[in-house]
Amino acid sequence: MELARLVEVVSRVRATTRKTEKVGLLADFLRQTHAKETELAALYLSGSLPQGKIGVGWRMTEEAMPQRSVGGGPLTLLEVDQTFESIAVQRGSGSSGRKSQALRGLFERAGEEEREFVVRLLMGEVRQGALEGLILDAIAKASSLPQSAVRQAMMFSGNLGEVARVALEQGSPGLSRFSLRLLSPISPMLANSAEDVAAALERMGEAAFEFKLDGARIQVHRSGDETKVFTRQLQDVTERLPEVVEWSRLLPVRDIVLEGETIALRSDGRPYPFQVTMRRLGRTKKVESIRRELPLSSFFFDCLYVDGEGSLISLPYQKRVEVLSKTVSPSSLILWIVTGKAEEAERFLQGALKTGHEGVMAKSLTAPYVAGQRGYHWLKLKAATTLDLVVLAAEWGHGRRSGWLSNLHLGARDPESGQFVMLGKTFKGLTDQMLQWQTERLTMLEVERDSWTVKVRPELVVEIAFSDIQESPRYPGGLALRFARVKRFRPDKSAAQADTIQTVTALFEKQRDR
Repeated sequence: MELARLVEVVSRVRATTRKTEKVGLLADFLRQTHAKETELAALYLSGSLPQGKIGVGWRMTEEAMPQRSVGGGPLTLLEVDQTFESIAVQRGSGSSGRKSQALRGLFERAGEEEREFVVRLLMGEVRQGALEGLILDAIAKASSLPQSAVRQAMMFSGNLGEVARVALEQGSPGLSRFSLRLLSPISPMLANSAEDVAAALERMGEAAFEFKLDGARIQVHRSGDETKVFTRQLQDVTERLPEVVEWSRLLPVRDIVLEGETIALRSDGRPYPFQVTMRRLGRTKKVESIRRELPLSSFFFDCLYVDGEGSLISLPYQKRVEVLSKTVSPSSLILWIVTGKAEEAERFLQGALKTGHEGVMAKSLTAPYVAGQRGYHWLKLKAATTLDLVVLAAEWGHGRRSGWLSNLHLGARDPESGQFVMLGKTFKGLTDQMLQWQTERLTMLEVERDSWTVKVRPELVVEIAFSDIQESPRYPGGLALRFARVKRFRPDKSAAQADTIQTVTALFEKQRDR
């Protein structure tokens, strides 16, 4: 299968706003693939690589980009994968040069649209509207299988490419082999956001509210004497978390699967910033040394399997938590309440914030465990800080947002250099009215464009809400906003009145020291 054909499908999917048409286009394309091509097509269409991140950034893609194509025949998906694989394994002295050389060889054979797609794929910015949910629906349509069967297989597999290949090659008998298996990770159930407690209760009625810890989500599997610990991304981190393994062996059961958070806490019980916890999870050597320096505490909120009960996946959340509470000691449970009263839930939220946590999760008492962001069974409520930032550029939307400038590039003012320092992007929080207004306004400020992005004069100020600030080597200032969303435009403010990068840095330092 040629890469050019996949890029053409991406363009056609982006051009339509109808979900059924998107799914049809994707399904037709998947039917034309075979074996490893099917895996690669499903992954590339969803914006991911089978190798994960391969250590290629914007600078390397720019350095590797040739002035023109040199030919050599059309690129196939298998050849693209082989190039990515050769880049992923590069290590040691000179590895950067070898990666760049391999990438240049790929670009030299690619047309302009193919190059653009590959760059977006490598940067994790494929935005053609074919999110994982659409791909799963397309797999179901292409294989004539029920959507529920494909989605359940994905929950237990965690590998979109594998599910696509098995569904198309083996059908229902193949998918049936995907089931909950001890010591194999399960794709996590995710949450949508809610503006406030009232909005959460309006959707759910009576609900469970849990402290939302700013730690690392973990899934703990114990089977007899063996324990494995997986991250939200299904990465095996068992060797990095010996205290979790030791704790699991004390549980009064033989087999169990739990979900929770592990977090670094100060001596007074308040949490360290997220980056501190992640520093611990990132350590693969001298684990005992870093464990003594930075011990982790783990708290659990769900039980997916336990001996005597079997799989609890299809049971309502309330039942799963009842099983959890009978198995895990109260000191290892995330603090939670059940209420339908807004004032009680609000007090609980404020209590979470006062103790230094992110906020709370609101969870439907009747919902089964379903991988991904399916509906509004889980909602997150967090306190948000705001900054007045300047729009530096915007990307064209896709799907329902086609024809509008959507994803905003945000910058803080640097009074020392007179420039603006980029802190990230966001398309969240924008209503149709706001999209229309910003498209008209930003096109008036346009200074340059390509097929994806319009660069603008840094004049439009926008108020941005965010949860916190994290270190990020991706942006010039070394910082990025987490969970940024647009609150409102500030035409009453000039760019000279926008918040400075020094203000952002001070907020980061305060957050780190809290």
